[in-house]
Amino acid sequence: MRRPSPALVLLLVTLVLSLWPTRLLANQRTSYLAAQLKSNEDYRVRTQAALALGASGDDAAAKPLCDALADSNASVKVAAAAALGKLGKPSGLACLQRAEPRERTPAVKAQIKKSIAALSSGGAAAPPPPGADTKYYVAIEISNKSGRPESEIEPLVRAAMQAKILSRAGYAVAPKGETVVQGKKILKGKKMQGFYLLATVEPAIYQNGNLTQVVRVSMWTYPAKALQGEFAPKLTQSGTPTKDVQSENVLMKMCVENAVETFHKIVASL
Repeated sequence: MRRPSPALVLLLVTLVLSLWPTRLLANQRTSYLAAQLKSNEDYRVRTQAALALGASGDDAAAKPLCDALADSNASVKVAAAAALGKLGKPSGLACLQRAEPRERTPAVKAQIKKSIAALSSGGAAAPPPPGADTKYYVAIEISNKSGRPESEIEPLVRAAMQAKILSRAGYAVAPKGETVVQGKKILKGKKMQGFYLLATVEPAIYQNGNLTQVVRVSMWTYPAKALQGEFAPKLTQSGTPTKDVQSENVLMKMCVENAVETFHKIVASL
């Protein structure tokens, strides 16, 4: 019996991915793609699976993509490295950094470096400068007390805070690394009110089969940095008895989004 050609196999997999029923949960799709990436004999199918995982936006896609950096085929490794950069998850940065020194194939190494650079930029695109309609200018700083690597926490929290702040009209966010002197120059002579948000990520707590995450956010004036208040969203996920980094990430993002929502309400009441 003739085996189907690799081209036909690839076409069928591509069709399956494009026609994937929307009613299926995202984690089922991720599991299917991860299985294809791990065990399909055709490197082209593995390559397509890696690219699809990179476009999924699913936190759970990071691990199979990290594992694929050790694939026997260079094209698959290039695709996995590119997918990790596109996926944009902080956990992908650490595995790319581990893989880069031991990689010997120039094309793969170049893509790994490219994705590392993209993820190291802060996990979010540089915020747009203040516009004519900007009323509030917000500087962000992250304090990582979680016990996890800075490369996993800072980009994740910064990206979530920046996106939530900019979801409201009239807000602008200071670029990462802006000094107080630079902030003064931007605000000088403009009708903008400056704020500084310090987000402190506390260690995840695993107790009684549950996961609890707290992120403390203090609100200050900017650039003078006079304390205005503090809020500490606390979220618990049941049925999580052992360490689950992906769940920690989800709760962190939800915590900072809740904190920024509170910040928006306070500013509106001033």
